[in-house]
Amino acid sequence: MNLKMNWKSIGSATAIALVLVACNKDNNGLSPEEEIIAAEDNQTIIDETEAIFSYNDELFGGLSSLRQSAEAGADSAGNPGQRPLKGDKCATVSRKESGGIITVVVDYGTVKECEGKKVGGKMTIQIPVKLPKEATGLFTQSITYENFQHGPRTINGKHTVNIVLENGRLVTKENFTETSITTENGKTIVFNSTKTRKTDAKGTPLNLSDDEILVTGNTTATGSDGKTFKSTITKAITAKIACKGTNGLFPVSGTIEIERPDKPKAVVDYGDGTCDRTYTITSDGKTVTKTGK
Repeated sequence: MNLKMNWKSIGSATAIALVLVACNKDNNGLSPEEEIIAAEDNQTIIDETEAIFSYNDELFGGLSSLRQSAEAGADSAGNPGQRPLKGDKCATVSRKESGGIITVVVDYGTVKECEGKKVGGKMTIQIPVKLPKEATGLFTQSITYENFQHGPRTINGKHTVNIVLENGRLVTKENFTETSITTENGKTIVFNSTKTRKTDAKGTPLNLSDDEILVTGNTTATGSDGKTFKSTITKAITAKIACKGTNGLFPVSGTIEIERPDKPKAVVDYGDGTCDRTYTITSDGKTVTKTGK
């Protein structure tokens, strides 16, 4: 047997070996370039959309208690349908009514540091004074984000919030369309998302501290790496009010299934209800643990 090999043949063998390694790596699932990036991008979408929902909720003193109409509620001056808005030392907050529409604008202007966070851009909220007769909801908001920043990320796009009554309980339906998030490192995530949000009072409606927020829905997105994915909440994502002081309402339980074309599915699991900020990503039999920011 002739074992003599020249440098050219050695180079060819090395190249073949590298190709085989690359192919094996591509088939192993849970590679950083694929499932992990998709799961983390999906988490960024959850973090940002929950943050702006919370800000919006606080702006009005609680969406679930608000019926912004000519018949209900009044501000300190007695103007109907105009309950006091939360002050924001970093923004100009204005409200006007014209043509049956109440418009609220939160304008930070150019990006700046204020009260320990980056803020910038504008959020515009429009609410009908009286809902049309054919409306199915109790309360509707149409929201537009223009380079809106209330923290490390910037969001652009359209957001609707509709509160409806289902089986005697208030349920929030949300839609994000043509929405983009620019992350801390300058990457862009583009997505459309539909959410349903319910509050479980745990049988004690007068005690808010034991309430749980349950979110279901799905998202389609182009991730920060330019690749598409779809995420579906397969078990309601749950946040506990009791955990707010320790994990900032980060999900404590629930599962999400993430799909990418021609790749193994990934499952994100938020755990057993413990007040922490950890979650796992499992794909193709492999699991990694992540900590939310």
